[in-house]
Amino acid sequence: MPDDLVRDLDASRGAFIEALTNVDEDLVTVPGVMDDWSVRDLVVHVAWWSEHGADALALAAAGRGDDFGYSTEETDAMNARILEDGRSVSPADALAREEAAFASFRGRLAELDDELLALRLGNGDTVEEVVRYDGPDHYAEHTAHLRGWFAEDDTEAEE
Repeated sequence: MPDDLVRDLDASRGAFIEALTNVDEDLVTVPGVMDDWSVRDLVVHVAWWSEHGADALALAAAGRGDDFGYSTEETDAMNARILEDGRSVSPADALAREEAAFASFRGRLAELDDELLALRLGNGDTVEEVVRYDGPDHYAEHTAHLRGWFAEDDTEAEE
C-alpha cells in the first residue's frame, strides 16, 4: 500500500474540508472564490478530478494503463465543462459527490500495489504523478483559494 500518498491525500483533503467548514451557508453559491467560481463549483471540481484519479488507478490496476490518455492541453476545456455541468448541482449534492469520489480514489489508492506507482500511463505520466496532481496537490490548491477568499473578506471587513 502506498502509505505516504494515502497520508498526503488524507491530510490535503482534510484541510480542504476544514476550510469548507468556515464557509457561510449563504455564500456557497456566490462567485468569487476563484474567478467566477463559487464554493459549490470548487467542490464539484475537486470531486470530478478525484473521480479522474480513481479512474486512472483502476486502469493501472487492471493492466490497462495505456488507456489513460489525459493531456494537460485539455485541462481548461475540461474545467469549463465541469464548471458548466456543476452549476446545476445543489450544494448538498456537490458535497455528497465529493465524498463519494474521495472515498473511491482513496480506496483504490490504498489497495494499489506499490510497484504500480512508477508505471507510465498512456499520457506519459506515472501513476504517482496522476495521484499527486489529481489528489493532494489539487486539494491543496483549492484549499488555498478557499482560505484566500475568506482572508480577503476578513481584511475588508476590518477596514
